[in-house]
Amino acid sequence: MKKTTIITLTLLMVAMVFNDTAFTRYTADSIDKLKLVNTDVPEGYVYGKIPGFAQKVLKANPWSLDNYAIRRLTPRIYPGGDYNKIDKIHMTILASRDNPYGDDIVCYIILYRDNYSAKNEIVKINEYVGYNNDRSIVVTRDNMAVYFCVDDITNFHYIRNLADVVESRFEYL
Repeated sequence: MKKTTIITLTLLMVAMVFNDTAFTRYTADSIDKLKLVNTDVPEGYVYGKIPGFAQKVLKANPWSLDNYAIRRLTPRIYPGGDYNKIDKIHMTILASRDNPYGDDIVCYIILYRDNYSAKNEIVKINEYVGYNNDRSIVVTRDNMAVYFCVDDITNFHYIRNLADVVESRFEYL
């Protein structure tokens, strides 16, 4: 009797862990369907140019960050961010036409390794957005987060519109 109970409990625990980590809904292909495209760029904005001093970390814009960039930037994207829990990050920087080297609007599409990692990290992003709700928005689904931030609060409506676009794209994934 005890042996059967122990085996059953062990199988249940393994199934719970397997269910939470193996069946992540979104993959790297989902990023291509969610990322901002030319028609999403607000009037008066362009894809920002990466200044020379930042090109060691940021190779292009828009860009799917490599492992080095993920490791360096994750704690700067949101406090307490753990790069070990992230599979991919796609970044898009939008800048005013007058200042193409700026970072007026930034969009990060973050794909977490599994649902467990996503749950822990999304709590951190949501907390950060809560403290900066006049400058940032996050849209989350399962193991993915799309995080928008804007420098000037008068441009918040742009990221609200972009967040709506991303939310509608989630419906078709």
